[in-house]
Parts: sequence; structure tokens; C-alpha cells
Amino acid sequence: MEKLLLSKKVSGSFEILKNYSAGIKLLGEEVKSLRQGKGNLKGAFAKNIGGQIFLVGFNIPKYSRSSNLKYDPTRSRKLLLTKKEIIDINAQISSKGRTLIPLEVFINESKLVKVKLGLAKGVGKAGKRQFEKEKQLKKDMDKEIKEVRTR
Repeated sequence: MEKLLLSKKVSGSFEILKNYSAGIKLLGEEVKSLRQGKGNLKGAFAKNIGGQIFLVGFNIPKYSRSSNLKYDPTRSRKLLLTKKEIIDINAQISSKGRTLIPLEVFINESKLVKVKLGLAKGVGKAGKRQFEKEKQLKKDMDKEIKEVRTR
């Protein structure tokens, strides 16, 4: 599994309740652009449009050698999920305060571009402060362990 993109801001702002893996319906030039390491998950989310789940706000810049003049880098992209998963996701999203966000984009063993989605619940300010405090403690502990090992 080759990771292409990773959403870094998600961990402090959301509590991930459940994970899903879905295919993405992409154009050939979008796949090439992603393989070059281009793309941005910042601000992206998934939503139900007409009974299907779409990834909205996922920015994939134009492939450098593309001749497509009418390319839209932030178009909505259909996610390929089973009917059972779509029903489950729609039921979960309808609950107050829950959203479906992309966590990472990767290429699986079959060379297909996939997205790992997380059913997330927003964390308030107190939760963010707690997360930052734990992160700082872990950083300090790692630093002390490193100092002890070098002595």
C-alpha cells in the first residue's frame, strides 16, 4: 500500500468513530497527478448527493502534461462504496454532529487509488486542548528517552 496523501489536521479536531475504505472515480490525468504527489485534502469532506456519496473539496491540480483546458481541480468525485456501506454512512451522517472526512489517499495492491474515510465527531475546545497537552507530553517523553540513550 503506497500512501499518496495524508490529512494532518484531522486528529486534533475530530474523534474518529469508524473507518471506511472506498474507491474514487477519477480521470486518468488525476491519477497521474496524484502519483506525482500532488493533491490536497484540506477542507475536503464526503456528502450524500442523490443517494450516492461524493468527495467534495478534494483538490487535485492539473497534470503537468495534460492538454485538457476545461479541467476543474476541485470537482466533486464519486466514491465507490457498496449499497450496504452507503446506507450505513447515510444513517450515521444524519446524526447530529457527525461528518465523513477523508483521512488518507493511497494506492492498494491492485494499483487502484483508494481513500480512507473516517466517520468523525467534532471535538470541542476542551478536547483540542487535551489533545495538544497529550501531544506535548509525548514529545517531552521522547526527548528525555533520547537523552538517556545518548549518555
